[in-house]
Amino acid sequence: MLLSLTELSRLGILLLLSVSNLVQWENVTSAPIDDNEIDYGEGSLKALFDHSIKLSQTSNDLMMEMRKLFFSDVFSSKIFKKFVLDFLKDKKYMVKTLNCCHTFSLNTPETVEEARHISFEDFLKIILSLVHAWNNPLHHLVTELGTMKGTPDAILSRAKGIENLNSKLLESVNMILSTVHPGLKQNEKYPVWTDLASLQAADEERHFFALYKLLYCLRVDMYTIDLYLKHLRCVLVNGDICYSVEF
Repeated sequence: MLLSLTELSRLGILLLLSVSNLVQWENVTSAPIDDNEIDYGEGSLKALFDHSIKLSQTSNDLMMEMRKLFFSDVFSSKIFKKFVLDFLKDKKYMVKTLNCCHTFSLNTPETVEEARHISFEDFLKIILSLVHAWNNPLHHLVTELGTMKGTPDAILSRAKGIENLNSKLLESVNMILSTVHPGLKQNEKYPVWTDLASLQAADEERHFFALYKLLYCLRVDMYTIDLYLKHLRCVLVNGDICYSVEF
């Protein structure tokens, strides 16, 4: 999936957010997740969507907190700010570098018109692929942070939280798909993350850049997953009125 105008716009917004990290960050609090809140009786599909969205939003909250720490803690702030400033100096380098997230190979809808032509089931499969594609990277993120000298406990704990929530979200989306289409054969092929060597590199700048890129790609995908879940929840409840809102 190459960067369309939509993707370029999103990349630009995220870059601006990264620049704003150098100055100020808003306080973010995570909402608690309680599995007992799910109602598997009447309206269980809506309840599953609500639960999935809560998981997604909590992951996003933890992601924002973790990024705040990466940009503010002495552990990583200096080199992360350097990466942002390098991107500001060379926009072509920025686009080339950040146009290679492993999930960009997925054919995802970028406009309302494209979304309208995707079935409810296929939309769920796209979400499932995005969530599943982060199982391996998040595992290695937690592992590498756990072995790095000087990793703040606050960063490591949030990385572990996101990994745990991603696993729960995978289960929840699988349950939604099974409810919509019982007996559907699951896709066994998902986008493969190939940056492990860079994440484990002895060279400090290469190592931290792999971290920066992983966090950028994770943020893009978490935003996308949350957006798609909310869109399908809207379609489930309100029908075609949801297509009046642009992605």
